[in-house]
Amino acid sequence: MNSVRFDDQVAIVTGAGRGLGREYALLLAARGAKVVVNDYACAADGSPDDNNPADDVVREIEQAGGSAVAARYSVTDNAAAIVDTAISAFGRLDILVNNAGISGGGWFAEIPIDDWARMIDTHLGGTVAVTRAAWPHLARQGAARIINSSSNASFGAPFTTHYSTAKSAMIGFTRSLAEEGGAAQITVNAVMPAAYTRLTAQIPDPVLRDHLAANFQPERVAAFVGWLLSTEISGEIFSVGAGRAARVVLAEGPAALVAEDTPEAWSAVESQVMSLNGLRAPLSLIDELCEHLGDLGGDSAAIATTIRELPNWKP
Repeated sequence: MNSVRFDDQVAIVTGAGRGLGREYALLLAARGAKVVVNDYACAADGSPDDNNPADDVVREIEQAGGSAVAARYSVTDNAAAIVDTAISAFGRLDILVNNAGISGGGWFAEIPIDDWARMIDTHLGGTVAVTRAAWPHLARQGAARIINSSSNASFGAPFTTHYSTAKSAMIGFTRSLAEEGGAAQITVNAVMPAAYTRLTAQIPDPVLRDHLAANFQPERVAAFVGWLLSTEISGEIFSVGAGRAARVVLAEGPAALVAEDTPEAWSAVESQVMSLNGLRAPLSLIDELCEHLGDLGGDSAAIATTIRELPNWKP
């Protein structure tokens, strides 16, 4: 088995001062990468915190014989400065791990709209901003890698609708960006990490919280991310934690068809609409469109065949 190495590569890890980001940075550095350790020094809810841990992580990497610099910038307000730090210090960029995020809770009707804006701006806006700033440098290198952070909250989670919404957006962003990145040899994937960090330490259930602390160490997620960065896999989402990983897909059940466009006609096929038998997992907009057309049959199915055969078709 070949050792996974990142020698001569340069990586940016956002939110790398603590938790998962710290472990990503340490693993990459230990395996040869030069690392930009980004952390804006904020509390778990995004409020200011004078203690910036990025310097501590850089020091830890250097003491172990690695190479790293700190970038103490906000992913939402100073994304370009984070990327400029990598280019100024190391002259290139090969890997981007979008990990920065905040947490928060509350019932939907009680979450202030400002908290919604901050949550979405940090998770989605920050990821988009840093990725846009990094994109031309990653494209210049070729064979570049991007990892985004989603969450199993995307499956649905009460008391944190703003967080779930922001993390769900990472699925569409990752899969769409992977479609665009192929021509430049940029792979884009996302993880739904399950790890004990200062964010999950806020879980109110002590039994679950203690179990996470004992079994779901962030370095166990980092090991998977290190492997994923060494592959050519792209456009995928993975649920990862405690030595377990599973591919996550968007799936469709069997198609239901009606002869009349009336509510009553759809009521008659409710059980088929709700069936989970024979799930299909389209990998792109085109895949799903062709599945839809194929289910309709006739001329629609013929059009689906034509679309699939078009070279380099772009919507």
